[in-house]
Amino acid sequence: MPRFPQAVRRHHHKSDNSVVVVRKMEPMRTYDERVLMARLEPLDRRKRTAFAASCAQRLSPLFERYAQAAGVPAAADRLASILAAAWDLTSQPAGEVMAMEADATSMVPDEDEDGWVPESAYGQNGAAAVSYALSTWRTDDPQNAVWAALQVYEAADYAFWQANPDADPNEDGTALRSEFVQAALSAIDQDLDAVASGPPSWDGLRQRAEADGRTWAATFG
Repeated sequence: MPRFPQAVRRHHHKSDNSVVVVRKMEPMRTYDERVLMARLEPLDRRKRTAFAASCAQRLSPLFERYAQAAGVPAAADRLASILAAAWDLTSQPAGEVMAMEADATSMVPDEDEDGWVPESAYGQNGAAAVSYALSTWRTDDPQNAVWAALQVYEAADYAFWQANPDADPNEDGTALRSEFVQAALSAIDQDLDAVASGPPSWDGLRQRAEADGRTWAATFG
């Protein structure tokens, strides 16, 4: 499945495009994609997919916010159904994965179309994460799980800049130090730990990601 370089990534922060997650034992979490990839590569297909689905689950409340703001509330139910199917793949593999993946991809808002609202950025991240979760299962490529996690980081980064429009984008670590981004990195780290040691059933991970996602989204302006 193609990445979403134009539709999803927003360049409010300095980046070399190698991002995501978490060096333990440091006062502040940082975001390094190579570290995340190294942690995902040893995991099997189910665990990679469960991790990607947990990232998408955390973003679900933000997609709901977008759907309400954009006047497309049914889209939230539709994407939630697709995400539920992605979770089901981790225990009961099924067909039609490509069709569901394409459906989720089609729900990524296009900033060049009419109807764009500030919350559309969250819609991009939420729909893309679901698509990447399905692609993780279909391809068994950990890179897709990395890109699912990237959506969590991007949503937090966007939330910071929305809440702090006068912050200096040229100051290193401005957004990274924020509670928005640190909470996102902590969540990604927790979910990685959970899938690395977790059982074949992911109900607990799913429920925690859903609850934490709602708490996290409530902190966004």
